[in-house]
Amino acid sequence: MKFLKLSTSIFAAIKSVWTRGSPFAALTALWPTNEEGKYVIQSEGIRLAFTNHGAALTNLWINDTQGQEIDIVLGLDDAHDYPHLTSNPYLNGVIGRYAGFMSGASYEVDGTTFQVSANAHNGTSLFNGGDEGWGRQTWDIATHINNSITFVLFDRKWNGFPGIFASCLTHTVTPYQWRVAFGVTPLLKPGPISLSQQVFFNLDGFTSNTSGEILNHKLHLPSAGLRFDEDKLGIPTGDLKSNKKGGQYDFWSASRLIGDGIRQKTPGFPAACDKSESDCVLDTTFQLNHKRLGDKEDAPVAVLSSAHSGITMELYTDQDALHVQTWSDKHGNLSLKKDQGGGEVRPHSAISLEMQDWPDAVNHPEWRDRKTMWGMDGLYTSFATYKFSVDGQ
Repeated sequence: MKFLKLSTSIFAAIKSVWTRGSPFAALTALWPTNEEGKYVIQSEGIRLAFTNHGAALTNLWINDTQGQEIDIVLGLDDAHDYPHLTSNPYLNGVIGRYAGFMSGASYEVDGTTFQVSANAHNGTSLFNGGDEGWGRQTWDIATHINNSITFVLFDRKWNGFPGIFASCLTHTVTPYQWRVAFGVTPLLKPGPISLSQQVFFNLDGFTSNTSGEILNHKLHLPSAGLRFDEDKLGIPTGDLKSNKKGGQYDFWSASRLIGDGIRQKTPGFPAACDKSESDCVLDTTFQLNHKRLGDKEDAPVAVLSSAHSGITMELYTDQDALHVQTWSDKHGNLSLKKDQGGGEVRPHSAISLEMQDWPDAVNHPEWRDRKTMWGMDGLYTSFATYKFSVDGQ
């Protein structure tokens, strides 16, 4: 048995180096998974499970105000099913090497235009890094201990991007906290980087004794007084719009029900959704105005809470934009996990808060002083921290 396991590891290492350029495949084969093929990390009050397909989060368990452990994110029961998903990224996966849309599927460096492999808008745009984006890759695992896991990926000119980009992604949990740390080392040629982590949350755990929706969740975006204007295809125009106090996008002045924001945006909700579902969801990228001299570890950019479960989640990040989207039919058909009761995932069942750089910044030099290109002279790093609290605990 040991010989077979060693042989399998050696074969996996050779295959990975040949196909993805990663020397970590042998380690990946050695780290244990649970019966669902998932890698679990845990600390007091929190447990997370991952798959190395897209480095996706599959489960996040928290105890609610009744002391019952509930799984508050969408996901699949079996990790081996993730490669069959058509989404980009795989559900709750990493978004990279470039989050959101890149207009024209191109960018310029020192007067040279680089064309990458378009995968959106009839071949005119790049979306979430392309069809071979990092959220649709199988990552290797460098380390896996009780409360932490580190994924690694070697991008060798995928999707038409030049150069080799070595990426490291570490998830660590401490009591009631989850931290995501990104690190990317560009090799040979510089290129754009904008990374994110998709996670669709429902703080009630999709339980059957609630509506299963997040419309009664409260959302507060205290530093999001502006949002990025988009054209009809969803590509940023380069303009910023004001989220006027009391308006439909005002989540900065005070915490408010998500449903109230959507209802204000769409008079006649939910009946009006039969005419235009796009008006009945949140799908907006907000600009984050961090305090100039403040510590980004001290001030949350988003606070999500549910009175039903008593769970509050605070999101901290050093990135300067936040893409907020609620689950809708455009995400395709999906069933809840067995411990969430099964059944269809319906619109407004979950919400994702995706930290990223200013969208399509590589094609908006008028924004000035935006760090959009990364080369061998600099290591790209970013972080996101989720802090959870529960009423009565």
